[in-house]
Amino acid sequence: MTLHHPSSPATARILALVAAATIAILATGCSPATTPSPSSPSTSPSAAPSASAVTTPEAAAALVLASDARFTGLKAKNPDLIGGCCFYEVVPKGSNYEVMVEIGWGDCPAGCINRHHWFYTVTPAGTVTFDREDGPVVPAGVPGTGGDTTTGGTGGGGGDTGVAGIRGTAVAGPTCPVVSANDPNCADRPVAGATIHVIDASGTEVAQMTTDAAGAFTVSLPPGQYSVQADAVDGLMGAPPASEVVVAAAGMAIVQLGYDTGIR
Repeated sequence: MTLHHPSSPATARILALVAAATIAILATGCSPATTPSPSSPSTSPSAAPSASAVTTPEAAAALVLASDARFTGLKAKNPDLIGGCCFYEVVPKGSNYEVMVEIGWGDCPAGCINRHHWFYTVTPAGTVTFDREDGPVVPAGVPGTGGDTTTGGTGGGGGDTGVAGIRGTAVAGPTCPVVSANDPNCADRPVAGATIHVIDASGTEVAQMTTDAAGAFTVSLPPGQYSVQADAVDGLMGAPPASEVVVAAAGMAIVQLGYDTGIR
């Protein structure tokens, strides 16, 4: 057997190979495992508080009017107007709104003998709930007649069930230089003989009629969006603003056109 001196070249080569192998093993098996740095936590933006859908009486009323085609075109109650047959009124009830719709008939220039009311609650989130109604049944030929298109209630009686169209009145006011509340002598007066045009969404005139002695007009129409326009009348200041209405599949949309007498 041949022994190599530790300092011989052969021994040096063997030691170098052993050292290299040891270094390779250490580098491969003992190096700390590399783990990916954790990504930043996913931070979805905190939901901003949603703005209330209904923050004003006008917004609450708009939702109620849109819920029933019979109420299309109604205006807010004018406390100085006695002869208005049809209007809405909004009263805050806590965080909600109570919306009352009134339809009147029977000598309305003097204040209306009969009145029918619908009451709704509107929440800040925009939920409309039918609460109740009162008053005598609305007779045929009066705005507000029609099949029940609300979430409840009788809708004020029959007469127009299944019939779609527009019922309206043309009135002129003021009739006194100073209008006092509950003064029938200063109520708006009906405008007879006014020419009324109904224009559909495409801009085509689909109906033309003349108001009767009570300032009323009626037309049956297929469901859709319409513009109701009136011609100027001698003795009054120009024509009233056009009224945009939506006719539903059943029930009559309500329109009230107001002429200006120029009395101040």
